[in-house]
Amino acid sequence: MTEIEIKARVADPVATETAIRAFAEFERETTKRDEYWGLDGPGDFFTKVRVRDEDGVPTVTYKRKETRGDIEEIAEREFTVSDRSALECLLADLGFAVYVKKEKRTKTFGYRARGGNPVTVELSLVARLGWFVELEILADDPDEGEIGRAEADLRETLAKCGVPESAIERRFYTEMLSALGDGDAGSGD
Repeated sequence: MTEIEIKARVADPVATETAIRAFAEFERETTKRDEYWGLDGPGDFFTKVRVRDEDGVPTVTYKRKETRGDIEEIAEREFTVSDRSALECLLADLGFAVYVKKEKRTKTFGYRARGGNPVTVELSLVARLGWFVELEILADDPDEGEIGRAEADLRETLAKCGVPESAIERRFYTEMLSALGDGDAGSGD
C-alpha cells in the first residue's frame, strides 16, 4: 500500500476543526505514541522502524519515503505484535536504539474528494511541535496519473480545511523532533 499525503501547520485549530466538520465525517479520536528505532549503517544509510502504541495495540511500521515537492509518497509495511517487550529486546539485540519519540493526539475524519478519492483528514496536536492537519490517500501501486490526481485532491481538501498552501510542512516529524535535541518528544503536551 502506498500513502500519498500532505501535511500542514495549523495556526487556528478551532477554526480548522470547524471547517473540517463542515465537509468531512468524524470517525474517531485517539492518541498515538511512537518510538522510532534506528540502526546506523555505513555512509549515509540509516535503517529505522516505528513502534506505535495506539489503543493498547503495539504496531510495527517500516516505511520507504519519497517526497515530490509538497507531497509525500510512502510505501508502508505494517504489522501488530503480541509482545512489545520481546520486540524491543529483538530490536536492541540487532543493534537498534530509540532515537526519537513522538506523541500525537488526533481527530480523524473521512471525506470523498471531488476527484473520487477517499481522503483521511487528521487534525493533530503533536507534542513539542504544535498543530497539524494531515491529508492522506491510499493507493495500490499508483502510477504517475494516479499520483497527480491524488495530489490535486489533497490540495483541494487542504483549501477546504481553510489552511493555505504556504503552511505545508515538507519535513518529516522525526526530522523536526530530532532537531529539537533531546529526542524525547513524548514527555509533554
